[in-house]
Amino acid sequence: MKEYTTNLIRNVALAGHLSAGKTMLTEAFLHFTGATTRLGRIEDGTTVSDFDEEEIRRKISLYSSVIPVEYKDHKINFLDTPGYADFVGEVISALRVSDAAIMLVDSVAGLEVGTEIAWQHCNTFKLPRFVVINKMERENANFQKALASVQEFSDIRLIPIQLPWGEKAEFKGVIDLLTMKAYKGDGRTAVEIPAEFQSAAEEARMALVEAAAEGDDTLLEKYLETGELTSEEVLKGLKSVVKSSNYIPVLVSSGTLEFGLAPILDAIINLFPSPAEVGPAMAQGKDGDENLLPSDSGPLAAYVWKTTADPFVGRLTYFRVYSGVMASDGRVWNQTKSVEERFGTLQQPRGKENAPAKVFHVGDIGAVSKLAETSTGNTLCDRTHPLALPIPQYPNALYRVAVMPKTQADSTKISPTLTRLCEEDMTLTWKQEPATNQTILQGMGDQHIDVAIRRAEPKFQVNLGVIEPKVPYQETITKKGSAMYRHKKQTGGSGQFGEVHLRVEPLAD
Repeated sequence: MKEYTTNLIRNVALAGHLSAGKTMLTEAFLHFTGATTRLGRIEDGTTVSDFDEEEIRRKISLYSSVIPVEYKDHKINFLDTPGYADFVGEVISALRVSDAAIMLVDSVAGLEVGTEIAWQHCNTFKLPRFVVINKMERENANFQKALASVQEFSDIRLIPIQLPWGEKAEFKGVIDLLTMKAYKGDGRTAVEIPAEFQSAAEEARMALVEAAAEGDDTLLEKYLETGELTSEEVLKGLKSVVKSSNYIPVLVSSGTLEFGLAPILDAIINLFPSPAEVGPAMAQGKDGDENLLPSDSGPLAAYVWKTTADPFVGRLTYFRVYSGVMASDGRVWNQTKSVEERFGTLQQPRGKENAPAKVFHVGDIGAVSKLAETSTGNTLCDRTHPLALPIPQYPNALYRVAVMPKTQADSTKISPTLTRLCEEDMTLTWKQEPATNQTILQGMGDQHIDVAIRRAEPKFQVNLGVIEPKVPYQETITKKGSAMYRHKKQTGGSGQFGEVHLRVEPLAD
């Protein structure tokens, strides 16, 4: 992959509810741009972004992965995030280093809880975003219904910049309101809008032009006088209202069929800000707060947003450059840990593959292996100009269990292993409970804890078990309509730290 300067980079997080299609849309972008020769499938465990053993086994995304895509001389760093609520820490970390977000919404289910959670975190980071109504080929797909469900939730106005060219089995592509052309399939070739969609497209185009006019006083004045704006003026105004989050563009796609890809990539380049356009980053310097301009000539400031343990290359550290330049074979100062780190060749991650890279300019996302002390949330800088970038707030643990080593050999490694797991995941914590002499692992839910324990074996060669709470179930009977239900509830007793377990069983008539 060639070297990209700041104005040619876009950092975009893909977020949304579980099974909204984030991973498959990423896979489609890779295949469409020629980065891969075949379209991977989640069912086969062959997607680029879901490469971890647990992700393949569970067939869901558990971690955020970096998927750079090259398109029209631009580099788009897609960050494919999990949709399962237990792994919200991965979503927060990815949004922290993104400049924009694409919220994927299932065309059948509409707005779902996972989308709401990701949306709120986008509000926290003040990220401009798109809404993509995905899976338009599904039976019962309904663009207008899905759009209405999001608009009802959102405080920001939604403005369609695309309409679906048919729905369900009749979905053929997209009707782009920016170019007023129809794009069949992946969107490489434009054709005239079919006659049956012409009226709806013209009406939607008028609303789009009105929204774009609000982005600039000069454009608004011209629109009020003439009722017209050129295509360039519409793009300029729309980019302004997207950046200020006054409007959220709505697009359509089918990742599985690879439909609507080119118009989405064009919209990302034309409407989302580059790191140079986002503005200065705030950092804590030696003499107080400093505004870091996105410039290669500025002092080095790189934020570590993710660390992983790889059995082959050791610890892998993911960073984003906010100021200055990161070059291979150098030294950096870890301001958080107050230690100097040496490193060799930088790497460009794409899923599990890491290609060598010479330099990363401001705004780019890269990786480096074998940093001894650096962990998630640390800032890398020059020793002569120490800087610390802010760490986002992560939610407190909601679930905790007592864990134990399965063998005597594991008992000597349990503490460093849990420490490493918690360094990689900001929503994991552990402690030793003095009253019971138990080791307590805390996370966001049972799946989160289960994944962490399973990771300990291949990553750190430590086998851990969970101490199950052994207290009787408390039963209650409720009636709903004509049906009776037995509720069985089990909670951790004295000295036990199991989460509440609740089972609901229908009673026989």
